Amino acid sequence: MIATDSHYSDTRLTTTGQRVVVYLILTTVSLINFISYAPLELRAHEKAWGDALNYYAMSEHTGAQVDNPFALRMLSPWLVHMGGKISGLALDTVWVGFTFVITLACTVVFFEFCRRQLKLQTFTSALAAIALGCTFWYGPYAFSNPYLVDPLNNLLYLVALWLLLRRKLVWFTVVVILGAINKETTLLLAPLYPLLTWTRTRSLRDRQVLAGIVAVLIAAVAYIAFRLWAQSLIGGTYGFGSGQANKGLLSNIYFALSSNKRGEHAALFDTFHFFWILFAYGLYHQYRKHGPRNELLIAGGWLILCCLAGRMVATDTQRVFVMLAPLVIALVAITLDNQRTNARQLLTGILVFLYLALNLQFVPNETKFLVEIIGLGLFALLIIPRFRVLPTRDRPENSGDDHFISHRGTLDHPIAPHRR
Repeated sequence: MIATDSHYSDTRLTTTGQRVVVYLILTTVSLINFISYAPLELRAHEKAWGDALNYYAMSEHTGAQVDNPFALRMLSPWLVHMGGKISGLALDTVWVGFTFVITLACTVVFFEFCRRQLKLQTFTSALAAIALGCTFWYGPYAFSNPYLVDPLNNLLYLVALWLLLRRKLVWFTVVVILGAINKETTLLLAPLYPLLTWTRTRSLRDRQVLAGIVAVLIAAVAYIAFRLWAQSLIGGTYGFGSGQANKGLLSNIYFALSSNKRGEHAALFDTFHFFWILFAYGLYHQYRKHGPRNELLIAGGWLILCCLAGRMVATDTQRVFVMLAPLVIALVAITLDNQRTNARQLLTGILVFLYLALNLQFVPNETKFLVEIIGLGLFALLIIPRFRVLPTRDRPENSGDDHFISHRGTLDHPIAPHRR
């Protein structure tokens, strides 16, 4: 008994030490990106652009009459307003600090999501978290324009996804409502809970399906009530679905589709570069192993539809589709998690480095295509059987160190039912 307790304590200490190291690495990566991209001069907000101007005005005065739909995205500006009021710091400083803390929190939470929910090894989870933090439209862009609601929106999306897969309906609904107050697109996550439950039970009469439908209605009513209160506070009427064109939904769709037509396809690919192909393979791999009812497959398909709908009323393609980042990188990480030898892990690290180089603009424009091809070639080397010239090594299944959980024992059922 003493020996068992000692082994458990040693394992727990080792796991804690690994987490501390990973947290320090993620903090260092975020600091480098922050220093490289953030505007640190005095009154930097005067050089802000786009919707950031509206959010900054809202942080100066809660209920400011700014353009639609920005005026109803109150949570981030209100938190910054309260932070400045309590601390006495300038709003520029609070916005920059808020953006850094929330963006760093995204990477830490994502590491834990990969490690604890998806049961990936520490090495893969850490690489995935670094890749998330360095995805340009997820991290560096937020630092370069730190007066946006995007960072908190990204964090709430990630937390909602984790709660969804753990089947925590009450907390999932709370996060969706909070996210909708920050940015209305988070409300699109609500129907995913009853949809996933229905795909498991195939019965609309199932208690969990009915509870999910009730939760959707509660979230919708809560958001409508918030809109009515917010419009009363602001003193104006803001039509639902309006946006950049500041008219109606149809006018905004026309505005979005008619802008920057020539570069839209390149802009979409630029969001995740060659990770799009790895993501598509990951979805196919999930389908082959678990069938069409796999939760990651359904969640991925639903979020793609949500992003397509969001793209219809927005002009920034990358900022819309980057909401897929946790699922895209998670599917890539799951696919790469069985690389156990030093040689194969080195290749995995090089693959992720190429992704970082593309996102952080280390690669000249004229060589980007070549780097994309090299990344896909390395991925093929790691997954295609006839290319497996490098030996693989699976950890024995009865090993006590959960750092190297058997790939065969966890990823066949990556989202196991939560046991009460």
